[in-house]
This record gives sequence, structure tokens and C-alpha cells, in this order.
Amino acid sequence: MRILSIQTRRAMGGIARSSGVMLLGTGLLFPVYANAAAADTSNGHADKAQSGDQAKPVDKSQKTGKSQKNSQSDDSGGNKSTGNNNGGSAKKGDQSAAPDQTELSGPFSYDKLIDQAKALAKKDYQAPAKVPQFLTKLSPDQLSQISFKRDDALWHDQKLPFQVMFYHPGSYYEHAVTIHVIKDGKTTTVQFDKNDFNYPNDDLKKKVPDDLGYAGLKLLHTLGDPKKMDEVVSFLGASYFRALGADEHYGLSARGLAINTGNTQKGEEFPNFTQFWLVDPGDKSKDMTLYALLDSPSVTGAYKFVITPGQATHTHVEETLFTRKDIAKLGIAPLTSMFTWGENSLARINDYRPEAHDSDGMLISSANGEWLWRPLVNPQKLWMNQFDANNVRGFGLMQRDRNFDDYQDLNYEYEKRPNAWVTPDGDWGKGHLELVEIPSDSEVNDNISLYWVPQEPVKAGQRLHFAYDIKWSSDLAVPKSLGHAIATRVGMAAVAPGQQKNQVRVVIDFVGGELSKLTDANSVQPKVNATRDVTLNNIQAVRNPHTGGWRLSFLVPTSALDKPLELRAYLADANGGGLTETWSYLLATP
Repeated sequence: MRILSIQTRRAMGGIARSSGVMLLGTGLLFPVYANAAAADTSNGHADKAQSGDQAKPVDKSQKTGKSQKNSQSDDSGGNKSTGNNNGGSAKKGDQSAAPDQTELSGPFSYDKLIDQAKALAKKDYQAPAKVPQFLTKLSPDQLSQISFKRDDALWHDQKLPFQVMFYHPGSYYEHAVTIHVIKDGKTTTVQFDKNDFNYPNDDLKKKVPDDLGYAGLKLLHTLGDPKKMDEVVSFLGASYFRALGADEHYGLSARGLAINTGNTQKGEEFPNFTQFWLVDPGDKSKDMTLYALLDSPSVTGAYKFVITPGQATHTHVEETLFTRKDIAKLGIAPLTSMFTWGENSLARINDYRPEAHDSDGMLISSANGEWLWRPLVNPQKLWMNQFDANNVRGFGLMQRDRNFDDYQDLNYEYEKRPNAWVTPDGDWGKGHLELVEIPSDSEVNDNISLYWVPQEPVKAGQRLHFAYDIKWSSDLAVPKSLGHAIATRVGMAAVAPGQQKNQVRVVIDFVGGELSKLTDANSVQPKVNATRDVTLNNIQAVRNPHTGGWRLSFLVPTSALDKPLELRAYLADANGGGLTETWSYLLATP
């Protein structure tokens, strides 16, 4: 597996999780979700927002269970209207439908959405219109004071197994998206109604346009308690989305697409989901289907999402892309997360907590059968590392530290952040995975990104297709038959007590697989190597009775760390057969 490390000396800032887009010092951009300070709750569950601290959706036309004709004409009951069956939208009490905004004629289908994306790619790009300036000037805290009325969720009154809530535009969420509902092949447009929101004061409510639109949506379904609707998936900001399994809190996010991430000259391009189509799930469905149209200066795309909630929630993604321009770096199935410090941090922020991160490592399942684990770091300068991933079988950002004692944080509960594991449908061909790690001095910054990049250049006028599943859960992903690393610890050390600390000690704890059955010192062999000629000292593997696994440790002289050093290690049995995944690490002095 080839690994390319790139660093830059430019000053790099973090990415504010409370913002939609934050410009870094070099022009590197990461748009991200709002946290509790904006429209979402940091703990992620909709049931924690019952007093109105989350932006809720309006059930347009199908909320009451009446026919759409009646829901258009019956105003007295406060019914919401999605408009007529021809794809238009209508205001309450207004029988005349607005022009069709879907640009799709006849029954909806994914093939028609693909045709729309293809036609759009042949036109010049037009940036989405911004909402009024008085809304974009709102701080995230001010935006969080605008809350949706929970009982107005889409399909709430019909008591369907899924409900949808919507976000109010404002602050960093400068654009509204168009949202449609599909039922029996017919499409209607969800109309914004500011009466469905609680505003902090009447003056603000009066200023909000009647046709403002929504910033995004969130999907509700039962996870643990069958009597409670939990938040399962949220789409908000650019092409960002994230999901939860049972008893989890929001952490890392996914994106529809990444373009030129890490471009320190021109900056990253962020495509937007501009329209969504929600398929009416009926009263017995166990999964939810929605479609999205993506647009940006370089590419358009038709997306299909099939969301299956559960102990582990799956989001199956199918995307068909059409390129307007050549793209230097196209990132497929991008993930974005936060890592500030952990047990492997030589230098850490002054804090009482042992660790603070949404993810602590990258995992790759290669076509050759190797499983590679890469603990995350918070570097002093931008790091971009590439990993060979031809026909990659799976990859993801994982949170392996699952105990409260790992964090000692009663507020953020980092131990409940989900893993995101991407499984491609079929072979994607030749390409590599790129891991981006950005210096950050605050845990409110998303500073980690991971995505797959095709080897072949992406040219203007191409059609590309990818499909994959993202599993959001606490599962390890690595096979149970294979040992895995649960901790990487790094610290300055001396060969003997009293000597100068001119070496770095690296300690890796492995558990799982056959390791618990092996007790003889000769039954486990440590395998460690570096990518350049460096003498590694005191390499040893010993049984760890506290974990039931084995601990591998070694020393690296600081004189060898004039530049970051790539290390690889694993445990083998007495015959040299691998017992564990491969541990990979880029070691640098603080």
C-alpha cells in the first residue's frame, strides 16, 4: 500500500462546526453542519428537542391524511398544502398552482432525475439565490431561537413510520432548497409556511418572506423506544448529511461529493443539494427513499438515498454525475470529522479531559485482504496522505474509544459518536483514498476529511456513476477473527531512568481475534517497519492482562524525526501469520 505524505507550512485554521462554510487561511474550505448553537442539537436525538429547540418541518398536504384537493381548500383547520398533483405548489387558500419547479414531467423516476442533471450540466452554472441579508446576519445562537413546531412534521398526523422536519434558513445557511413529495408517482412541492415556526419575536417573524423556503430537512423514525420518534438522518448545508444508529449522538458527517479538497491556491469547491424529493413511505415501510439534485460550477448530479434505520442505520447512496469542467481531484463518498487530541497526542491542549474527538481513526479494507488502521492526529501543519485503494472493499472513520473514562465529558458524550463505514457497490476501479488532517486548537472545528479519488483524470463532459452503502453504528467493521488496535499511545522516553528523553516511545494495544487465547511469549511476534532507514529500538510484544490482548511497543530516536516518519506494525503468530490488522502511523515530534 503506497502512502504519500504532503505537508504545507501555511497557517491553517479550523473549520467551525457552528458554521455552514469557514474559509481557512489558505483558501481551504470545509462546509459543515451546525451544532447545537445553530439549528441542530449536538447530542443528536430529536426527543431532546421537544420544547422547540430544533427546526421542525411542515407536513405539506399529506399531514392531515385528507385528499390533496381538500388540503388545498380547507384552510380553517390549518392544513398545510404541497400543491397539486402536477408538480406545482400552492399557498393556503390559493387554488392556483405556482409554476412547476421540478422540471420533471409525468411520474417521477430516477432516470428522469438523471436526465434533468444531464440537461443542467449543459447550461452555465447559476449560484443559488441567497435568503435576505437580515437572516444571514443572524448568529448561530440567534438562528437556534427559531424553532419549528413539532406537531407540524410531515406525515405527523398520519402517524406514518417516518416523519420529516425542516430547518429554517439563516446565519451560515444562506440558501433555501426546494423540497417535493412523491406519492403514487405524482410530485407535489412542499411550501414554506412561517406560521409553523416559533420566532423569538413578532418583528422578526413579520420580516420573514412568505416564500422563504427551507435550509434542509431531518428524518425521524423509531430507533430504541417504539413510542418515540428519534432523529435518524439530517441533510443541511451544501451536500452534507449525517445519520445515527440507536443510542448515538451526532458526530461525523458525510457529503454528496468533494471537489479539490486541500487546494491551497484556489480553495475547495462545494456542490449544493438544491432540490429534494421525498417518497411517501406509506404506513408499513421500514426504509425511506429520497432523491436529490446536486449542482456546482464543475458538476451536476442525480442522487438516490435509501435510508434504513436501526441499531445500525444504513444510508445507501447512488449517484450519477455529469461534469461541466475538468476536475483536478474528485472525492467520492467523502466523510468529515473532528479530532483535537487523544491518547496518542504528544502535544495537547490544556484540558482536564483525556481525549476529545468524534473519530479516532481511519480504517481501510483493501482488495488484497489487508485491513489497515490509521490513528488520527491533530498535526501542526496540514497533512494530506494518500493510500492505495484499487477496488477498495470498504473504508471509514471510526470511534473506537467507547467508554466514558476515555473522555470524562458529561456534555458531549464522545463515546456515543457513530462510526461511518463505506462499502462500495461492486468495483470502483483504480484509485486512492486521501486522508486530510488540519491543525485545530478547538473541538468545535471539523478538521478531518476522508474520500476516494479515481485514478483516471476527470474531464469535462463525462458521465460518472457510483453507488455505496454507509453504515452508521458503533460496530468495529474489522472481522471478529482479526485482532484490532484499541489504543495508540505516544510519549517522550529515555532508554534508562535518569537519561535524557531523546526517544519517542510508541505503545499499541491490540485485542480480539485469537489474541486472548495466546499466552506464551513465543506465540506472538511483533512486526514493525519504517518507510526509511531508521533504527527502531526495544521492539517487543507482551501480554496485557488488563485488556486480554497484547501490547506492542518500541522506541524511535528523535534524531530520526527531522521530518514525519511513516510506521507500520502488526502482530504475527509463531509461524509469521498475521494475527491483527496493520497499524499505520505518521510520527512527528511536537
